[in-house]
Amino acid sequence: MFNKKLLFFLEILLALLIIILAIIFVINENKNKNNEVFINAIEDKEMQAKEQVKEFDAKLLDWQALTLNAEFGPRDSHGLVAFKDKLWVVGGLNANCCVLEEGVVNYELAPHFADIWSSEDGINWKLENNNAPWGKRRSIQIVEFNNKLWIFGGWGPEIGYKNDIWSSEDGINWKLEKENASWHAREGHYVNVFDNKLWLSGGVKYDGRELMNDVWFSKDGINWELATQSAPWKPRWDHMVAGFNGKLWLIGGMGFANNLYNFVWSSVNGKDWVLENNNPPFASRQGHGLVVLNNKLWLVGRLDAKLNGGVNDIWFSDDGINWQKTLKDPEWYGREDVGIIVYKDKIWVVGGMDKNFEWKNDVWTSK
Repeated sequence: MFNKKLLFFLEILLALLIIILAIIFVINENKNKNNEVFINAIEDKEMQAKEQVKEFDAKLLDWQALTLNAEFGPRDSHGLVAFKDKLWVVGGLNANCCVLEEGVVNYELAPHFADIWSSEDGINWKLENNNAPWGKRRSIQIVEFNNKLWIFGGWGPEIGYKNDIWSSEDGINWKLEKENASWHAREGHYVNVFDNKLWLSGGVKYDGRELMNDVWFSKDGINWELATQSAPWKPRWDHMVAGFNGKLWLIGGMGFANNLYNFVWSSVNGKDWVLENNNPPFASRQGHGLVVLNNKLWLVGRLDAKLNGGVNDIWFSDDGINWQKTLKDPEWYGREDVGIIVYKDKIWVVGGMDKNFEWKNDVWTSK
């Protein structure tokens, strides 16, 4: 009797052990499957990322319109910057009211703006400030530097030519950092970030017929040092500069008597400049865009009005010297004094004056 009870008890223990082992096996199998699924998902994402990089063909760059009528209204010579995961449009002017004839505009009568708009998607825009303390002005140079937005110089019918410096930690509230910077008041200049410094180059004062080719740099946005008073490239305004492959690159711009430029210049220090290409395949231009995307330097847009002729084209380069044209010209009309930046791994084109001398408030992206 005792042996039967013991045998029965042992049989129950064995059955429980088998059940426990089966449960452990199933759990381990599920873990392995989950791990396999997780690993496969990671590998799939990595493969997709590699394929996307591999599939990118610069020649096939195309464009899409996000909106043809953004809330901020038509304008050019505005500031466009990416900051705190948003696009920001600031200031500028709308001269749709004041075109006397093609190429002749009464800018002094054109409404100038001191407004600030932001958007996360380029479609929906929010008015953040309708009357910023830096006043109504055009040729606004705005950049992000050291986790702040900075504005340098420009011109307005009420404030005249400025060489002031403003900063903002949120894009909405602004602090006057300096009333008069070391560099002269101007518009049509360009400010960009390179080598952990701010760089300011060129510009114009129409009323004094003063044209500039000086270059300045700053480590803090407030105190500026002169790199050169007279760079070897001709004095100009509405040129573009970008940091690429360890150098500053300068392309385009214009001088008095409607002189337009297209030579390609580079510099490692802002003082010493090298003429990299004196016969590039693209036409002269001003108020265009020069940006870096996918390890390439991009020359974007051109005012293809009757005054200048040619096409509104897009060019790219792997080294800044040799250039290729995209197969498709953009659908947006050629324009100048347009906002062009890289945001969310795309090139964005915002506003500007088009070839028909109409001020726009459209938003386009590359695709």
